[in-house]
Amino acid sequence: MMEAVDIDSETRMAVDGSTEPPEGYRDPDISVAIRELKSPNHRNASIAAEFLFERSHTEHERSSWNKNQIRNEGGIPILCQLLKSPSWHVRYHACSALSELAFRNEKNCKAIVENSWALQSLVEMLSTTYTTMQEDAALVINNCAAFCEEACLVMIKHPGLVQALKALVTDGLFGAKNVSVGAINCLTRCDSAKKLLNDLKIVEEALIPAIQEAGYGEKYNARVCRASMAIANLTGSCYEPLTTISHYHTVAAMVEILGYSLEGKSWAGINFAPYSVLYPLRSLAYNPKHRKELIECGLIERIAETMNTWKLEDHRSRQVLLIAIDIANVLFKTPDYKGIFFSSGIFAATKLVASGRRDEGQGLYQNANFSDQNYPVAVWMGLHQRLGAKSQFQLLDEYVVGIILEYSFKGYKCN
Repeated sequence: MMEAVDIDSETRMAVDGSTEPPEGYRDPDISVAIRELKSPNHRNASIAAEFLFERSHTEHERSSWNKNQIRNEGGIPILCQLLKSPSWHVRYHACSALSELAFRNEKNCKAIVENSWALQSLVEMLSTTYTTMQEDAALVINNCAAFCEEACLVMIKHPGLVQALKALVTDGLFGAKNVSVGAINCLTRCDSAKKLLNDLKIVEEALIPAIQEAGYGEKYNARVCRASMAIANLTGSCYEPLTTISHYHTVAAMVEILGYSLEGKSWAGINFAPYSVLYPLRSLAYNPKHRKELIECGLIERIAETMNTWKLEDHRSRQVLLIAIDIANVLFKTPDYKGIFFSSGIFAATKLVASGRRDEGQGLYQNANFSDQNYPVAVWMGLHQRLGAKSQFQLLDEYVVGIILEYSFKGYKCN
């Protein structure tokens, strides 16, 4: 590790967990580092870029505030220019800083992809012979695509970018393959970009070869699973060539990953956001041939857990609930599996969504169409956010509600 800029280790400001910094918040060391990025001395510029990476890293207690400061003080355009530096160290640390600045920061993602230097430089770095540089460049694309849907279309349309990712997936070294598959997976979640990706034959020429390639180990399994997620996003299906990965059950792995994600745990060293896993699972749920396996792998229970543990965190939080409800609606129509719904706790979870007390948003509950004319209307009226707002039903705890729902949906009478 290169020497970092000397900083004052004393905590200047308490962190209260808020997204926005207190009025007037500013780290003077960051301002100094941004000025140092312009230094003609490559070593100084490299150290400054590395320092901004460290201040932006998720493990730093004020990372979200620091990322905003770096953007507001013009650090991102300078880092993008440094991607063309003649110094390998400067390019490497500038790229690392950009990947971290893009992580969970939509405005930073936009600032990166809208910069005239950035995308072409990233394409060139993907095509370099330095594996570490390839991985970092792919990670910038991965993070921009993961946290800013607008950025996806810009990147996909940039000449040579998708082709460079495809080349790494098929011909790159192990680490570069893994990150490139991850970047493509993030790009496939952009609805407006799917036709472009299909026209570029991303499934046939990159994703299917990725899962057909023999391998072993946790990181290999993660690559296969992310490639399968990307295929599901684009096609609504899941390829599993028996000759290469019959030992690895991708659908079951996706459901397992969702469980890890809901618990805030990493899987194969990757921290999957619930949205990124639910999105391909919904595509699979739309395909009748996958529904039985999804249910038997425990997806209904995971959907109930998604609803129960949900909290408003960012602009995609409500999309998580919408997708979860959509999956539940589709799977509820699967014959012979109603009993799993009764035992999963999903009805009580739906009641929690209906309450709106976690700021779920108006209209979300109305998307839960588990009821139809064959089921008790009174139960659903009692759970309805508006019609049942003053109902005694709303006063019951989840355990009692679960019993009532089970008896009601089985056609029994509650005396």
